[in-house]
Amino acid sequence: MTVKSGNTTSSIFRKIGRYLLELEKRAAMNIQDFIQSIESTDLRVVANHWCEARGDALMPSWEQIRPSRISAQLPLVWAYKYHRQTGQFTGRLASNRITQGFRKNFRGLRLEEAHPSDSLPWILQYMTRVVSEPTAYRTIGKLFKRGDRIIEGERIAFPLAVDGIHGDGVLGASSFQSVHWGSDDSPVELLTDNELWLPLAPTRATELTVNQE
Repeated sequence: MTVKSGNTTSSIFRKIGRYLLELEKRAAMNIQDFIQSIESTDLRVVANHWCEARGDALMPSWEQIRPSRISAQLPLVWAYKYHRQTGQFTGRLASNRITQGFRKNFRGLRLEEAHPSDSLPWILQYMTRVVSEPTAYRTIGKLFKRGDRIIEGERIAFPLAVDGIHGDGVLGASSFQSVHWGSDDSPVELLTDNELWLPLAPTRATELTVNQE
């Protein structure tokens, strides 16, 4: 027979409390609430188009995204193709504003070729979570770092799927202040801050995860 200590019991009750709080949050948010939580007007336009393009499906395909519907927001948009067999992501689209900062053309570029090795593990984890669960993602606060400079803003990411069910791509957008990097040649490092996740699978459609560091 195992006797649980007081600390272990307290830990269990804390977990129960967090679970009950999570249930309350789940009942409170859907995809429209998630979109309304996005602070950037431009990112909300992108998010709304993603939502409209999917129709009755869980998510839209890349082909259903209409650039003409988000023409004013295209400088903020980026996209990746996901290869389920290998787990790899390949760049599909990135605006000049984004590629100028990274000094790389993301089109056809594998994820591991686009980002520093130090930040690659969490970026791969997050991108995989978006397409695999699938889930909508938003972060606001610190977005990029180059040298000692921190760039703040807001980033969103949504899954894409040819069949509307099994994720095969990511549509994202990043809104941030204009940056003049000058002669700084150090690599750009992606950051994440004040995250909001909304899983989209039918069995988890109302689940909400909030992570604030």
